[in-house]
Amino acid sequence: PLGLFYAFAATACWAIAAFPLTAASRQLPVNSMNHLRLLLATIVLFMTGAIIEGSGFWQIFSSPYSKAWLWLGFSGILALVVGDFFSFRSYAILSPQYGSVLTTLSPASALFFGIILIDEHINWVGITGMCITIFGVMSISLGRTQRSKIPDHGYGSVLRGIVFGILAAACHGGALAFSKKGFIKQPAEYSIGPMGATFIRVVTATLLIYLISILTGKIKTVLLHIKDSRAGIRNTVSGSFFNPILSVSLSMYAILFMDVAVAQTIFALVPLFALFIAFFVYKEKITTRSVLGVVAALAGVALLIWRNRIIQL
Repeated sequence: PLGLFYAFAATACWAIAAFPLTAASRQLPVNSMNHLRLLLATIVLFMTGAIIEGSGFWQIFSSPYSKAWLWLGFSGILALVVGDFFSFRSYAILSPQYGSVLTTLSPASALFFGIILIDEHINWVGITGMCITIFGVMSISLGRTQRSKIPDHGYGSVLRGIVFGILAAACHGGALAFSKKGFIKQPAEYSIGPMGATFIRVVTATLLIYLISILTGKIKTVLLHIKDSRAGIRNTVSGSFFNPILSVSLSMYAILFMDVAVAQTIFALVPLFALFIAFFVYKEKITTRSVLGVVAALAGVALLIWRNRIIQL
């Protein structure tokens, strides 16, 4: 139950963050927004980690935690640099309501990497669930009729938005498996807390993205874009509080209590949260087809969650 609580809380945070961060991605270049978002998250997580985990947080800077930095650091780069870049490009094109539907593909990626990295396996019921989820998303929620109803925001073709969403889902699912690998590889006497793990993921991603900008001579342009958009800064700050500060931290707590495939399956419920937020807060219309698509995806998610019990019946 505790793991489910953390997983659902993280999912809600991702759904809430999608809206201000989508607005920010239309007011700032995605690269500039990511620079600001990750820097803010690094500062906040450093302070909160030191307060919540105390001396345990400071120990992550010692040599026994080198493996944690390797696995968690790579996870942070894959999710927060590569995956989020594709996510925000997808959201800018499709809108959070439609773009978040593609997150239902993440469990398949989490299971694939979970089998390879941490020896997690899935039975035929789980595979069936993944197929139903993917079919529901691709043939109903983003079918030809639905694609024609997506407003053209001028940020690229719908097909490109779908491709970006699929790539983002693959990165985020794989990154979760790499994160759990970091927990497993860490010796018991040098265990790492969820806040410390989150900080490692975020600070590694932040250092890499700034290093690339400095080496390529683009850092000045990145900072100028941030300076010139107050609305972009405001939306980035509000969105960053929910993603990655809260969402990533809660997801690290969640995978301590459950398999990465199950956790990522719950994270795939972002479209359900996003639909209600879009309807109640932003007054966006919910079409029958989009609801059917989410229901189909959730049916597949349910099979994934209960796959072991179903096989025993």
